[in-house]
Amino acid sequence: MGLSIKYKLFFAILSAHLIVYVAMYSIGRYNFDRGFLDYISRIEERQVPALVDGLRNFYKHTGSWDPIRKDFSKFSDLIRDSIESSVEPGLNISQPGIQQRPSPLRQRFSPNDWYYTSEYSPARPYLALLEADQTIIWGSADAMPEANLHEIVVDGGIVGYLAVTSRQVLSEQADILFSEQQRNTFFLFALFLGVISALIAFPLSTFMVRPIKNIVQGTRALANGDYTTRIPVRGSDELTRLSVDFNSLADTLDQNRRARQQWIADISHELRTPLAILQGELESLQDGIRPMTPETINSLHHEVVHLNALVNDLHELSMSDQGALIYQKDRINLHDVFEHSCDMNRHLLEKHNISLSLNVYTVSPNNMIPILGDENRLIQLFDNLFTNTCRYTDDGGDLTINITRRGNFVVIEWFDSEPGVTDEDLSHLFDRLYRVDSSRNRSHGGSGLGLAICKNIVEAHDGTIRGEHSSLGGLKLVIQFPCLPA
Repeated sequence: MGLSIKYKLFFAILSAHLIVYVAMYSIGRYNFDRGFLDYISRIEERQVPALVDGLRNFYKHTGSWDPIRKDFSKFSDLIRDSIESSVEPGLNISQPGIQQRPSPLRQRFSPNDWYYTSEYSPARPYLALLEADQTIIWGSADAMPEANLHEIVVDGGIVGYLAVTSRQVLSEQADILFSEQQRNTFFLFALFLGVISALIAFPLSTFMVRPIKNIVQGTRALANGDYTTRIPVRGSDELTRLSVDFNSLADTLDQNRRARQQWIADISHELRTPLAILQGELESLQDGIRPMTPETINSLHHEVVHLNALVNDLHELSMSDQGALIYQKDRINLHDVFEHSCDMNRHLLEKHNISLSLNVYTVSPNNMIPILGDENRLIQLFDNLFTNTCRYTDDGGDLTINITRRGNFVVIEWFDSEPGVTDEDLSHLFDRLYRVDSSRNRSHGGSGLGLAICKNIVEAHDGTIRGEHSSLGGLKLVIQFPCLPA
């Protein structure tokens, strides 16, 4: 089993801190070493003028460098004399860093004093004495490429050079000991910071992972069928937005579950009613209670037709949901299709004494409204709308239909008269098996699937349909289809 997100976050935070500490340690050590070398070099450079003066006086007195060639110790004595002559009176160089009371006399020191023997003493720079032609008299040739040459001038002429080489490494035992002390100090400090980082990173990773754990637990609850589970929402980061989306998903699943249960209950109700009537009618015929008359046969046939229509509607809806409903689209004139549907349903309107007012607003000749659609499905759409109006509008009412071409769209406005619908009913008009009559009686003979089928047909033609309150007191339907170029 791999590491959990909590421990991955913990190690990620801790690793980032450790990388920063290592970088700080490396940069600090490098800057310290370079700075210490520069400091030593500056101390040595302060003694160069005194050394040059001492060598100039030596050459004036001897007239050559031969005494130094014969006895190299004279060069060391010359360096020591020059350094002592440049030291301020009263500075005890045997104990560096300690100031004592000034003395009017110059002090002489032993060659074993710290001022001459320490690696860091200004009396021990990397020096070399060169002839005027830069031939080495005293010193090492290895340090010459890095050396700075200082001219020794006597009577206006160059008689030699003093080569001074800045230190490139620190090699004395005291330096090694000091470096180790600094390394240990840095290491202990980094270790201390690492422990502090671990103490901070662990509760921080726990806090950051807490919303993820809530989402995991909620997901498991949803997988087990508990759609009432919700995740607490805190903050405003990505995990918070994920929690909000999770709660929205849970709400949607819960609504779908209730809708599915309601759907099953509604289907059972709709199928049970005609079947119960058929069963009662047939049993009464078997028992001889009702005679076999044309009225009885018509009643049985009516229930069978109603049951068949309901099954056909359910089949069409299921086929539409699966994308298996066949549409044979072609370029058609919507106005002609609508006129054909009006002619087919005119007798139904007359039966219910509903007056029809049709208004077509286009700028094209012959009311041409070209769209890409399936003529049969559109006739089915308009037939359902006429049937719905006749079924739920009081007899003697009015129906006004406006067809308007608006740019690249055609809008069909469908107004019918009383009775009207409530705001709550408007939001459920296109739900399956939903009818405005909350008691769900069958006085109007509807199954509650007509408008749902209409919505599927409209959307299959890239259109939209919505319900509003009608100015005639009933229901207003607004349907919009995209038009083809003329």
